[in-house]
Amino acid sequence: MDTPEVKHSRWPSPIWLVPLVSLLVAGWLLYDQLLQRDVQIEITFENGSGIKPGVDLRYRGVPVGSVDEIVLSDDLKHVTVHASLNRDAEKLAREKSRFWIVEPELGIAGARNLDTLVSGKYIAVEPGEGESHKEFDGLETPPEQQPNLGLKITLVADHLGSLKKGRKIYYRDLQVGTIGESELSQDGRFVEIQAIIEPKYARLVRSNTRFWNSSGLTVDIGLFKGAEVQASSLENLLRGGISFATPPEPGPLAKAGERFDLYKQPEDDWREWAPIMKWK
Repeated sequence: MDTPEVKHSRWPSPIWLVPLVSLLVAGWLLYDQLLQRDVQIEITFENGSGIKPGVDLRYRGVPVGSVDEIVLSDDLKHVTVHASLNRDAEKLAREKSRFWIVEPELGIAGARNLDTLVSGKYIAVEPGEGESHKEFDGLETPPEQQPNLGLKITLVADHLGSLKKGRKIYYRDLQVGTIGESELSQDGRFVEIQAIIEPKYARLVRSNTRFWNSSGLTVDIGLFKGAEVQASSLENLLRGGISFATPPEPGPLAKAGERFDLYKQPEDDWREWAPIMKWK
């Protein structure tokens, strides 16, 4: 008696397609989720006042991410902001990108960022160049207040007062520089303040230039003339700043790192000094 021939199918049973399709779908969902995942970055600031989880990261006024967490550094001298950038904004995380905290600024010269009085502070970003990057040192002041080039000198004062990094330096009430970092002298007796003068104004600073703190009021009371109140600039008065003047016969150009005394107020004739400078 002949044995019936059994034919085997070359294709697997359809039941095996179910787990295969499920695996493919799961793989696709995982891949899609990775594509949509936010970019995690870290920004280190000296001070995180006003920044909390949920605060926006913005580029050109448009939210592009948010703060996830804020932690203290191991040495307790800085704060590290853990933030998430939207996937479509990942190009903002480059080596030379800059981040800073935006807060309201009020002054006689004008007001800026008043919307933060209602919405609160936020972190702004300016995209840079280079490869993708995840860790950044945040700026303490906006980029326009942080000149990378210029004449860097040191001003020595008894007290720091209201002077802060990013505040302005004036010559004849015209902004010509920015205040940088401040620290105690080695013996702890004085405060050393870095002053950065913009390159095009560096020739105004000579060895005999005089600097003074112009963020306060000078009151001169006389028997017949009453009280005279002077302030180099109302903007200085409100925000804090430094002014300087150079004698009619200017001395040698100041060198990088040169030290100058920072006076509490100018002498009467300093404001009248008008040296002749050759700009070309």
